[in-house]
Amino acid sequence: MSMTPRLKASLAVLAIAGLGACTMNPMARPMPVIPAPSAGTAPAPAAGMAGAEAACTAAGRERGLDVLGVVSTRDVTGASGAPERDVMLRVARSGTQLEVRCNYQPDTGTARIMLI
Repeated sequence: MSMTPRLKASLAVLAIAGLGACTMNPMARPMPVIPAPSAGTAPAPAAGMAGAEAACTAAGRERGLDVLGVVSTRDVTGASGAPERDVMLRVARSGTQLEVRCNYQPDTGTARIMLI
């Protein structure tokens, strides 16, 4: 049985798409959520990056969010070139859970919720 060029091209496209789909869609794993510090404890101004999670949790609560936990943190460089930390928080608001980004600046101890 001889294959036509059109059939060969179609099979090639299907093979490439099938193999590509294997690497494009890894099995989803739930992100761990680290419980937020208790609501009664206000963080003291923190030295360095150590207080980023607590400061961001407090900033979220000040904005009226129910902070469920910390999803992730990563070090970033601010516009001035100074080191900062981005903290992703899992929050609940109006019955919906979502993730918001908080930026922590260690030199001032300032935590800002970036998106709501």
